[in-house]
Amino acid sequence: LAGSTRYASVFHREQAIMTYLQHTDVFDTYQSLSLLLANKYKRALDLLGTAPALGRAMRELGVQDRSTFVEWLAAEKACLMALKSEPLEETLAMEYYQKLVNLDEQTYVPLVYRVLPSPSNLHLQETTIPPLPADASAANYAEEAKATRRLEAQRRHASELYEKVLLAVHDLESRMGIAERWLPDSEEWKEASIMVGRRRYQRALDGLQGLIIARMFELTKMNMSGTGYKMRKHIAKALQARSAAVKTALETYNAAAARLRPPRPPMTWEQVVDYAFLSDFDLLQEGREDIREQPWAKPAGRLAMDVHFKLLRAEEEIERLNLEIPRFVTYMRDEAAFLRREVARIREEHGDELAHQVECYRMRQGRFNDIHRERLAKLAKVPGFSGSLQPGTAVDKQRTRGGVAPPAAESSAAASPTGAEGEDSDAEEDEEE
Repeated sequence: LAGSTRYASVFHREQAIMTYLQHTDVFDTYQSLSLLLANKYKRALDLLGTAPALGRAMRELGVQDRSTFVEWLAAEKACLMALKSEPLEETLAMEYYQKLVNLDEQTYVPLVYRVLPSPSNLHLQETTIPPLPADASAANYAEEAKATRRLEAQRRHASELYEKVLLAVHDLESRMGIAERWLPDSEEWKEASIMVGRRRYQRALDGLQGLIIARMFELTKMNMSGTGYKMRKHIAKALQARSAAVKTALETYNAAAARLRPPRPPMTWEQVVDYAFLSDFDLLQEGREDIREQPWAKPAGRLAMDVHFKLLRAEEEIERLNLEIPRFVTYMRDEAAFLRREVARIREEHGDELAHQVECYRMRQGRFNDIHRERLAKLAKVPGFSGSLQPGTAVDKQRTRGGVAPPAAESSAAASPTGAEGEDSDAEEDEEE
């Protein structure tokens, strides 16, 4: 419509759009309803037919129950969510270590005592203040008093800073449940020291790891059979945007890896592109958790997990279609009966002219009903069909107040016009494309 309405007036543009939508609703959307329902039902049945293959895959993987796949999905989600930020335990450990280092560095000097705090003990070292000479002048006394006040201010500031750091240490010990304070020769102190040194590298590694894992999963989904065209385009755009993010994360990782001692080998973009499965991703072994041996990260496990969730969605689809098909059959019956009654009533009350217009509308709406019934009748013969083609009772009683029995010609599953079967096959091919 863009080309024909670009230079049209507002009225003619709206008129063209309205006419197009009305035509599409009658000659495209409505005539494809039964085809849509039938194709969805057949695809769901095809998916349910893969259940035996899933059983064999489960035996090969050693999976006893399909609920295991739900646990795998939760583990995968937890792994990816953990890569968004540092674990709380590691963050607290590194913060506690840094506070202990700050506490060890704090030294405040009182006027008489110098307090030297350390993580192991607090000891007092007495210092003496040299006495003023006998011939000290008032100027010298003022300078000495000024120096004393300066020392007192430094002592007070150091004391306040020390108390502040000590309170932070106490708070972290309470939150982490530490009964005995870490010492420089303790294992916890050494591990935290290593984590602090590798923090920037670990953050860069987590970011790169999360992006590459997401990219691999999206590539798997994009190449999976049954993925629609729109979904493929959506995934392709996401991959294009993610590729730029991966390149940026790769540069950050290489810069952080070069600062380590000894430095880590750099990683190239070609290596990232060549990764097809998580089991090939050697960089994962350097992360907080090596997920390469996780069952949900292996190709066979991911394939079985995908089939499991497809089976669940197929069962839901069958259940929904078993409701929608009788609703559609009921609608065709009630709509045809309602329009026939309205044609008779309008012809009697208002004459043939207005009744003719309603009759034309009825013929337009009902021209595809026989095709719909034939498609649904063919669907009912497909092995595995568990629904019903029997019409139900409409909730809206206004359209059925005069009875719902349609004419025999419309209530039967009459044969479609010549070429209807070929039309179905062509429409199915168009939809698949």
